[in-house]
Amino acid sequence: MKKLLFVFSLLLAQASYAQISNLSLNGVPARLSAYEGVEGSPYLFDDWARADVSTTNAGLKENVAYKFNIYENEFEVINEAGNKIFLNKNYVEYMMLERPSIIIANSEGGLLTKLLFKKGFDEIKGVEADDFVNVIAQGDKYTMVRTFDTELVTPPKNSYAPTQGKMFVFEEKYYLINSSNNVESVRGKTNSIIKALAEQDQAAAKKIVKENKLNLSREDHLVIFFQKLNEA
Repeated sequence: MKKLLFVFSLLLAQASYAQISNLSLNGVPARLSAYEGVEGSPYLFDDWARADVSTTNAGLKENVAYKFNIYENEFEVINEAGNKIFLNKNYVEYMMLERPSIIIANSEGGLLTKLLFKKGFDEIKGVEADDFVNVIAQGDKYTMVRTFDTELVTPPKNSYAPTQGKMFVFEEKYYLINSSNNVESVRGKTNSIIKALAEQDQAAAKKIVKENKLNLSREDHLVIFFQKLNEA
């Protein structure tokens, strides 16, 4: 009898732990892939990588395995119970994503090793309140964000293709938001960004670029630029 009670208690404890684990990172089970036969990828990075997840119900969770499905704007993660789930965005404050090291190694430099994603930028056309965007810089004067999108399209049929396949088309866009919450779409280039600034800030911006030898097509230089501009 004691042995049966011990086994029952052990099973109860394990069930309780599983419930706690699933509640720590709220979400729903990851769906089976619906993208078979589709060219390209719906993910920001095809490889699993690590992220820090700040949640409203469980605090900060570090080194969580993730994949970011930018087609669905959903984060697929592996929770404490070892299950693949899609995070409930209502409970996520922000995600700090590590870039896969292979991408850093194969780049020409200038890429950030970690990317911050936050919600609450629905002043941008096409962005919902619970959509995550990449926040490159955020300050009292200016905020710079980037959206990653992928569209599922059917390319025109040609004589070499027996059937019309589907493919993902990737796109990234940059947006500059000023202190009045006005949004302007910009290219990730020095001239485009400076021209989008308020006229009274353009001289200071050019000076920052010149003195620090910045190239605003580089992510790391964008961070430096806006940090100095917001402090000016």
